[in-house]
Amino acid sequence: MFGSQTLITGGHFQQHVHQYTAVCKSAFDRLLEVTAPAAFHNSNDLYDPPKCHRNTRVAILNKIMEWIRGLDSETRDALIMWLYGPAGSGKSAIARSIAECCYEEGILVASYFFSRSDSTRNHGRSLIATIAYQASIRFPEIRDHIIQTVDLDPFIFTRSLEAQLLALIIEPLRKRIETGYFDAVTAPRVVIIDGLDECNSRESQVKILSTISRTLQKHHLPLIFLVASRPEHDIMCAFNVGYLKEITSRLALNDDYHPSDDIRLFLQDKLTEIKDTHPFKGHIPPLWPSPEVLQSVVDKSSGQFIYASTTVKFIASSRHLPHLRLEIAIGLRPARHEMPFAELDALYRHILSSAENYESVLHILALCFHSFRPDSVCDIETILSLNTGDISRLLCDLASLISVEHRSDSEGRHWRELLVYHASLQDFLFDYSRAQGFYISEPSLCAELAYFCLHYLQVKCGTHFVVAPFFTSIKLWSPTTTLRPICSRNNGKNVFIHKSDCSGRRRQKETSFCASHGCGHFIPAG
Repeated sequence: MFGSQTLITGGHFQQHVHQYTAVCKSAFDRLLEVTAPAAFHNSNDLYDPPKCHRNTRVAILNKIMEWIRGLDSETRDALIMWLYGPAGSGKSAIARSIAECCYEEGILVASYFFSRSDSTRNHGRSLIATIAYQASIRFPEIRDHIIQTVDLDPFIFTRSLEAQLLALIIEPLRKRIETGYFDAVTAPRVVIIDGLDECNSRESQVKILSTISRTLQKHHLPLIFLVASRPEHDIMCAFNVGYLKEITSRLALNDDYHPSDDIRLFLQDKLTEIKDTHPFKGHIPPLWPSPEVLQSVVDKSSGQFIYASTTVKFIASSRHLPHLRLEIAIGLRPARHEMPFAELDALYRHILSSAENYESVLHILALCFHSFRPDSVCDIETILSLNTGDISRLLCDLASLISVEHRSDSEGRHWRELLVYHASLQDFLFDYSRAQGFYISEPSLCAELAYFCLHYLQVKCGTHFVVAPFFTSIKLWSPTTTLRPICSRNNGKNVFIHKSDCSGRRRQKETSFCASHGCGHFIPAG
């Protein structure tokens, strides 16, 4: 820059010295980073966390608390209680109510509420850290042990779930375990895990259960676990085998606990509250709602609280007239731009999206909701040209919406039936604005199902069997791509056209089967 003979005099020179200090996070800070506070039962992240309405779910809450207190001889020895039920049946509300009760009694060690919509708690990576943090609050003397463990192994949170559980919970509690502290029923020992099915990996769901099972078996973990979830296929399979099956007591949210009575009480209380406090209460009819309208909401709920609670949220809007909003919710008034069941619809879409073959699933559901509804699963499998057992396989991921039930009678006959847990599912599927990609178009559906019936007759009798009224109605409407070729091959002049060597008795049997299942009525004229 300057020549070798250059001399610089005068002027001012400034020297800047920068000091950098490496900030090392403490072990406790690292624990906090991995902990998911939104998963706590008393987290402030939820505006209105679900809890059981007063005087509802009393029998179920008592059943769970008797297990926790060791008062139920049937469940006393169980180390895990699995609370399961259909989507929207109120599992999280029950789990949160139990957590609050245990917290007040000082027997809650930790709780973890999964949520698929929250990235901090829709996976299993934060589970053990979150439980360990809460355990350190319940047992302050183990905090130093936990912090020391994290300090010695900063990568502890990347270890297997079992390694984390051993290092962060079992070892810190070792002294209390050895002194018999946890032998007392009144000792803090309850861990609640809710919404396991909302953990975003099925593999992780099973891994969490197997980790708890192995730890209870190998290390005599002095804790008991309340696990709440939908009866998803992988979770059910995990609970059905090995040591996990031996140590688990199951509690199903079904009609045995009369959920419709609780739903009616919930609706009565909430609607009375709306009548008393709503800004437009002066415009609400004095006898609103009528017993018939109230019963229709109860019936539509099908024993699942989510329908009733979603309805209440919709009609409670402070900017609308509640009685008119209720009419929209039950279909007595057009919805226009309102979406009364947006929350419920999102849940339906999420569950249906888990099906591997959703087109076949929609065919099954459509038959289930069709006016002629087949008598059994066997009939549906026959109509859809499925193998025996295919429906159970296709619906295994939708166990929280629909199940295959085995029935029998006093005469020794056995059959399978479909049990749909949500009456509102039919309304959802047949409304494009709600179902979107899962919408069932009734005319198109009818054409598809008609094709299946005709295909069944062709396979059974070796040729074309045609129902004339059916083809007459088809020609008044544009058939689907699937059905068009078979329509073009038949002119429908005769009631039944057959070119087959099969016996008359067999033809009569097969055509009677299809006729009895509405083959001639699949396509509405016009």
